[in-house]
Amino acid sequence: MTNPVIPDGFVPQIQGYSIGAPMGARATSVAGGAPRTALQFSRGPQPFQVTMIMGPDEFSVWTAWFFHIVKLGTIPFEMPINSGFGPQTHVCTVVPDTYAAVPVSGPLYSISFVVSAVSRVYDMTAADAQNLVDLWNLYTDDLTALFDRLEQFANVDTTVLDF
Repeated sequence: MTNPVIPDGFVPQIQGYSIGAPMGARATSVAGGAPRTALQFSRGPQPFQVTMIMGPDEFSVWTAWFFHIVKLGTIPFEMPINSGFGPQTHVCTVVPDTYAAVPVSGPLYSISFVVSAVSRVYDMTAADAQNLVDLWNLYTDDLTALFDRLEQFANVDTTVLDF
């Protein structure tokens, strides 16, 4: 069975949006020295603070979806969030007791909650991550221009030849 998807047009806002620390690392205090740290497990989920501004009709749809479709966020659902690589679809669950709906500025509502989701960085291999760092070290701020030009070449320039 596929996960429910956040209703069309409902996009988390940048304001009030934050990313918490991923789970999986552990530290043990050591008397007289630096703490011992270790990786307990990888692919740990992170908390993401999400805020959305809605009009009254959107708020009605959201309330029905949140209460009945995803059962207060306990059923995993798909939502676009930015875990470091731009907005991408993530499977999310709402952290209990974090949901708030507050009327603001006339008929608008501010909906905020925390979701738990696994970062899309884990879609990369360790080699992919090292390659990205190596490219950054080589091109630094010009890396975005390089990727933009590669995209242009792959998606536009080569289609002129009608492959």
